[in-house]
Amino acid sequence: MKTKIIILAVLLTTAVCGNLYPQVINSVQLNGNNIASWFHTTGVFNQDFRTTNTPGFEWPKGSNKFAIFTTGLCIAGIVNGQYAQSMASYKGEFAPGYIQNGVPSTNSNFKFYKIKRGDNSNNNPDYANWYLMIPYGAPYIDVNNNSQYDPGIDSIGIRNAVQVIFASITDGFPTYHNIGEGFGGGIVDPLMMSQIAWTAWCYDRDDLKDMQFMKWVIRNKGIDQWNSAYFSLVCDPDLGDGNDDYIGCDTSKKLGFCYNADNNDPQYGANPPAAGMIFHKSPKGLTSFNFFTNTGSAPPPCESDPNGEPVPAYMMMKGFKKDSSNFMNPLTVPPVPTKYVYTGDPETNTGWTEYKGSVQNCGGNNGTIISINPSGDRRFVFSSGAENYTVNPGDSITFYASQLIARGTSNLNSVTLLKNLANTAWTVYNGGFSVGIQKISEKIPVTYSLSQNYPNPFNPTTLIRINVGKTENGKQKTVTKLAVYDIAGRLIQTLVKEELQPGTYEVSFDGSGLNSGVYFYQLSINNEKFAVKKMVLIK
Repeated sequence: MKTKIIILAVLLTTAVCGNLYPQVINSVQLNGNNIASWFHTTGVFNQDFRTTNTPGFEWPKGSNKFAIFTTGLCIAGIVNGQYAQSMASYKGEFAPGYIQNGVPSTNSNFKFYKIKRGDNSNNNPDYANWYLMIPYGAPYIDVNNNSQYDPGIDSIGIRNAVQVIFASITDGFPTYHNIGEGFGGGIVDPLMMSQIAWTAWCYDRDDLKDMQFMKWVIRNKGIDQWNSAYFSLVCDPDLGDGNDDYIGCDTSKKLGFCYNADNNDPQYGANPPAAGMIFHKSPKGLTSFNFFTNTGSAPPPCESDPNGEPVPAYMMMKGFKKDSSNFMNPLTVPPVPTKYVYTGDPETNTGWTEYKGSVQNCGGNNGTIISINPSGDRRFVFSSGAENYTVNPGDSITFYASQLIARGTSNLNSVTLLKNLANTAWTVYNGGFSVGIQKISEKIPVTYSLSQNYPNPFNPTTLIRINVGKTENGKQKTVTKLAVYDIAGRLIQTLVKEELQPGTYEVSFDGSGLNSGVYFYQLSINNEKFAVKKMVLIK
């Protein structure tokens, strides 16, 4: 049975012993492309808190079909010789706010902020007030590269993202540390004392419409070290019907995934999709990938939910089963311990997959080998940490992750397409998320120039090429801006607003959300208009 949560739509606070304690959860939906997923200031995402036991990762958007029930980032370690945890899986032990001088605080400014392409200070209060969160880590584009936010010069959000959300959350409020979180939890004294800048965003470019990106910057705001520190993404996929799931991982891509055990799902029907998550950046890399199974599916006791069990959950974050037994690879003779389960490829039937069974061992390395696993309500855990990993007071740790989904010609082919989509996600991450603008030549042009878009007319995407040169005295121009306007002169989208190195660039423009008609794109240098050209969208 899933954890029950009731949510209200506003953020309220009340004074308790001189500190401000949040009383309800603030939530937003990231839905700028084919995925619609819920994010909550408790640290949980992909679950819909508006009703009880409701999944929150909808794909395709508007279909009322769901591929993930819930996900969250969990932190655990040893602080002053005691177990310490701040968990987020089903309920979440975080709240909106910050920590100052070891004291957790909040006010009405601390909530999820959401902006989208086309927003401005007049039509979205979150856009107008984004600057309030920049000291707490809200993202902005440092146009003049001076490492500080300059209103009127710098842009807020993530370059070329169609939607961005941000919240500053903390684990410092004891009232949120309750048994029943879902994965461990319930250590009331919040020894971790962390403050997290949490950003999520998505793109609407055709090849990126089935993925979302996330970033967590975790700061140790306490006075104590976190020893033997581990960080885990805990995911309960529930791909359509959650009782017929299999899981697996691709360690080369740091990808954990879920797929249907057969080729028919009660919700998605034939050829169901596969969904997964990637750990792009973490302090120790991917140190384990394992799982637990809903107790209702009758798993071995050491593989069942560690709900309200802090130490068993910590064991799983380290890569073990709940009772500290090893996961065993049954394909070797004898089976050998492993920190990474089901690393094979389902479609080619190579390596270890759930179709090739497992070792059901509790209390040690010996157990019953089954030749093929029964399908069930799997939940996977992928982690980064080490026994000798210490997070000192004042340290910051940055995580990047993405979640993605793909549908192929069968349940197994969906995994193959998901892995291909993971390659795209890695390309975006490795390129510094420079989506929409690509440098195509290092040759330094004589001067700035703006080319005609191609194709033109277009439907719905087109490419615009710009040459970035140098001034007559050899110095690079400061800011290059490329923006699209409608026929009435209203700004539609700023495609580029940054300091570019000399070279030739191509910029993609997507007019999916626009009506057919004439549009103009303008190149400006140092806020001075340089060139304007016309383009035609025909649908």
